Amino acid sequence: MKKIIFFLFIISVTNAQWEYETASIIDKGRKEVGLFSPFRVGLQNGMELSINKFILMPTVSIKQSRPSFNQWSMAQKFQLSYPSAGMKWLQSPLGQELGEPDMFALISPEFNIPQMISIYGELIATSGSNQKGRLTLNGGGGFSINGKNLSDDATIDLPIAYPRLSIYFNGLLFKLGGEYYKKINTTLFYVVDYDMFLMPNGRGRYAFEHKSALIWSKNQKFRLLLGYKLIAGEYPFGPQAHLLPVLDFQFGW
Repeated sequence: MKKIIFFLFIISVTNAQWEYETASIIDKGRKEVGLFSPFRVGLQNGMELSINKFILMPTVSIKQSRPSFNQWSMAQKFQLSYPSAGMKWLQSPLGQELGEPDMFALISPEFNIPQMISIYGELIATSGSNQKGRLTLNGGGGFSINGKNLSDDATIDLPIAYPRLSIYFNGLLFKLGGEYYKKINTTLFYVVDYDMFLMPNGRGRYAFEHKSALIWSKNQKFRLLLGYKLIAGEYPFGPQAHLLPVLDFQFGW
């Protein structure tokens, strides 16, 4: 049971760093946070700040609205991530407490984890409405700094985690995605999204992720998301597919 909980925790930490979003900017002063999604706050001048709550793998991003293009609302996002402290913790997260140094370690203690950062930029376009259906498309790329001394054998070969951390091993990462969101009734919505990660120079070169979920929201203060995520990709040991549950409790004020 502890191993399952730990596995889900690692998945949620890495997924929160790349939380999908639309071109919409939340209102100035409004704040939103979820159990597994980042803390967001609306700023002035059409900007939004997002912070990953997991302090061992901090990620900060700024999203800014851009002039509309035909029927599309536009936004750009810039993201800065620091994974080193979290990756060092993953070398023996629970083993030290339990007296077995390698227990549950996702990265072997033999590898050196350098001080690294990654920078990622993305363009987001959204068209439509919640009632008639809202379509969002996004695309971006990023690079890492000081990952050249990181061993290729120090990868975390888990779904969701592997493609998002691959930027530190490969130096580059490209991502394309889309989302469709629609209102069913006054309190129920559904969302379907698709993301493709391209990881050049890596032993695992691609990953595809599809999510489908129902969202229950009675007001602007709380919503519940429940669904599944299908992941298919290439890992250092070969291709593999996974089906995982999706659950989040999100709050706004």
